Amino acid sequence: MPTKEELQKGFQIGDWEVLPARGILRCRDIEEKPEPKVLEVLMVLASRDGDLVSKEELIEEVWAGRPTADDPITRCLSQLRGHLGDKDRPYQYIETLTKRGYRLNQKVVLRESASIEPAEELLAERAQNQGRLWMLVALVIVTVLIAVVMRSDWIIDQGGVTDPGPVRSIAVLPFENLSGNPADQYLVSGFKQVLVQTLHNIPDFSVKHGRVAYLDREVTDIAQILGVDAVLLGAMQRQGDTLRINYEVANGYDGINITSGSITGRLDEIFSLQGRLATSVRDDLLGESEQQLVSAVRQPDSAAYIIYLRGLYSFERRGRGHPENLTDAIELFEKAIQIDPNYGPAYLSLATAYALLPVYHKAPLEESSRLAIATVQQGIAVDESIRDSANAVFGFVFHTHQMLSGVGRLDDALEQILVAQRMDPSSAVINSRVAIVYTWLGNSEEASKFLERSSRLGASSDTDLLGNALLLIRAGRVEEAGNLVSAGASIAGGGTDWVEPVVAGILDSTLQESALTALEAASVQGLESRLEITARTLLGDVDGAMRVADALVRSGEIVEFDFLFLPELRELRQQ
Repeated sequence: MPTKEELQKGFQIGDWEVLPARGILRCRDIEEKPEPKVLEVLMVLASRDGDLVSKEELIEEVWAGRPTADDPITRCLSQLRGHLGDKDRPYQYIETLTKRGYRLNQKVVLRESASIEPAEELLAERAQNQGRLWMLVALVIVTVLIAVVMRSDWIIDQGGVTDPGPVRSIAVLPFENLSGNPADQYLVSGFKQVLVQTLHNIPDFSVKHGRVAYLDREVTDIAQILGVDAVLLGAMQRQGDTLRINYEVANGYDGINITSGSITGRLDEIFSLQGRLATSVRDDLLGESEQQLVSAVRQPDSAAYIIYLRGLYSFERRGRGHPENLTDAIELFEKAIQIDPNYGPAYLSLATAYALLPVYHKAPLEESSRLAIATVQQGIAVDESIRDSANAVFGFVFHTHQMLSGVGRLDDALEQILVAQRMDPSSAVINSRVAIVYTWLGNSEEASKFLERSSRLGASSDTDLLGNALLLIRAGRVEEAGNLVSAGASIAGGGTDWVEPVVAGILDSTLQESALTALEAASVQGLESRLEITARTLLGDVDGAMRVADALVRSGEIVEFDFLFLPELRELRQQ
């Protein structure tokens, strides 16, 4: 088997030349520059020259034995296959042996003349032909110029800065659960969320809450998607009452590791552990400071804090498809307050959950709002540190867009929701709202793009499905649209027998009468009011749609009607 020293001088696998000293893979005129960890994985595989490499061996050699789950290994292998163009099964370069490990499928061929560096060897081969040498020099100059231009373009895309400069913003990606026990996921998720909140206390420093792991993406791509200078990846392992947290911070400009480390402590010390990690990251990126990031927040009772983390986990997983998660979160936040009546963040989270009850459970808006305000005021009274968070800018921006749209100022609404999207680009809810506003404005291309993004991030409400269905109807993709309308109608409640005739009637005016008949039958069986109003308007039955709307007014029911500002519903608005 080749030694590390031999591999470091360069080797060939299949069509690819690997030049570790320069950190590149080369195939004819194509050069790839993988992240350091990705290249290290390749070096370990190459050192076995086709023999099996277990996951444990990769962890030992690439991650220095630090506990690591499958995700970072999978991510490195996915990126490596991408660099090698090895994306289609069966894989030509790297084979995965289920529950055993990985191996190279290509023979490792060492360089015959390892003493000559690749660039020097290239020049030596052409030294006899001066003209060809000058061509090479010219090519190098052009390549450098292209690289400068490409770097300039990247920098311009990031805001016009001429140098990457110091790290002033970071995205914290979801932490990995190394214990393998799903029951510990609330600890992993909650730890990460509170870490983000703590890092927000660094002056003049932007922190973004990454909600997906982006396993198939380079760090540089992730940083560009989220608009940050650096990316923090973390993992937590629980063994009994002991927690171990590993972390890495990679530069978003070139993907190179800036810092890494680990901290260990008891489960009942989890609050101080996240404070230690936040301080360590701050000091590594910005220099040591006497300011303690958690000094403004009183350390809560450990039992209350664990329950609070459970509440955060349920709250994050709320959705129209899982309404029980919001009520679970409320119960857990209330319990945390009972145990520790002076822990402000629990009041803040509870107030936020109360405020969302009308959205997820159709609770009375006025009562829920009053309850939310009273709760957050109680929290401020016992914990002054939550006062600023109680007036969160994010909440203001998000609801400003809703109020603007409510009076028909759609362009202004789009401007505001795009501000929110830049603040939190990996929020499924916000990307969904951006899609909805673009749908209102008739920009189907942008709407489709953001709907796809929100779907990847986990959005699955009836509004998302029905909005996407409308875009498909606009594009004439009837069958797909019908499937989505049925799915959305099922979430909203009620039958779906009306869907097929209504979609057909929207596309063919000669079928409208039978479509309206189907709607009448569905209405008797309890068809959701928003769906009926929208369907009748799209079928040209505006008077029928107004009758349903009048009935809603008389009932006093509050209904979120996102589709009101669709171009297709203009005639209804004119009523």
